[in-house]
Amino acid sequence: MVNSKAANSTAIAADTYDNDTTIDKHELASLPTKESQPTTDMPEPLVFEPSKEIVELSKLGGLSMVIQTLIASIFTALVLVMPWLIIYTFIKVSWLRIPLAAYVAFCYFDPAVDNGIGRRIEWVRELGIWKYVNAYFPVRIVLEEKLDPSLSYIFGVSPHGILCFSGQVLMGSKRSGLDEALSGIILHPAALHYALIMPLFGAYLLSIGTISSSRRSIRQCLARGKGHSVGIVIGGAKESLHTNRGNRKLVMKNRKGFVREAIMAGAPLVPTYVFGENDIFYQVEHPILRRLQAWLQTKMMFALPMFYGRFGLIPRRTPLTAVFGSPIFVQKNPSPSFDEINQVHAEYILQLHRLYSRFKPIYDPEGDDLVIA
Repeated sequence: MVNSKAANSTAIAADTYDNDTTIDKHELASLPTKESQPTTDMPEPLVFEPSKEIVELSKLGGLSMVIQTLIASIFTALVLVMPWLIIYTFIKVSWLRIPLAAYVAFCYFDPAVDNGIGRRIEWVRELGIWKYVNAYFPVRIVLEEKLDPSLSYIFGVSPHGILCFSGQVLMGSKRSGLDEALSGIILHPAALHYALIMPLFGAYLLSIGTISSSRRSIRQCLARGKGHSVGIVIGGAKESLHTNRGNRKLVMKNRKGFVREAIMAGAPLVPTYVFGENDIFYQVEHPILRRLQAWLQTKMMFALPMFYGRFGLIPRRTPLTAVFGSPIFVQKNPSPSFDEINQVHAEYILQLHRLYSRFKPIYDPEGDDLVIA
């Protein structure tokens, strides 16, 4: 059963579990068109602009701009360079082989990977380096309504982008202002299990509060209550292959695991769209390359997009606007039926379309129309 406030007053790695419930023809028929979008006026949204310090820093040139660019580039390199750094060190520095082997084993068996809370370290989220990251990607947060901090939510975050900067810059950093906007709510971004056991990079993800996107981890997080919530990038790795400037294609029609988990926990669903995420990089597109990437994605559980930014892999300086829709309340059911999951899933897509249509003219006037694949 759906009890959506958004439906009655209208105007942000989930590959491991999202494909086990498929879409049916009845839901396809219920997907919204432009003509079916609600038009009722809504209350004014709550808008949290970047702090004065971040705005002033983002306008500076010279050395400050160089530092911002360098640090933003390091974020790109983290996932690409760290595994090779470990391998290179293991091969070249013989006296470090035993400690490195022990560390890799610890990463693989680390209990924090699947405990539903990660290893959130507040001083890491408060490091001064984040102000340069947030100056490079200034974050604006828009809430359609204030969320009740006594509840636990599942935030369905779209789009994934190439490297999912919103998961780091928006949810990982205290400088983004999200902690203030969602006061009392502890939002844990979810990532693939494989990413969290990766040496160094996994430790970094755990330190900013990331949890595994496994069913067990998500259920443990929501069971904690008291505002502990999960941010799931619904399109996952497959959606990254659709990322390009101006492209607004989301992989969601057959992604229903997040809906099932919400119903089982009785957790409201919050549609979330991050404007700007898809504009950070360009992606090389070719039919043969795309077929190879799709094949690799099915075999390895993650995608290998061919992308570039400024002067190679330097990300483009891009403001990020995270828009949080009104929550979709669901009736708790430990064993939801396919029909119940399909009904809530269709409602979620409807509300995401409405959310995008409402804010696109303001924050993404040049972007394409939203496409659900």
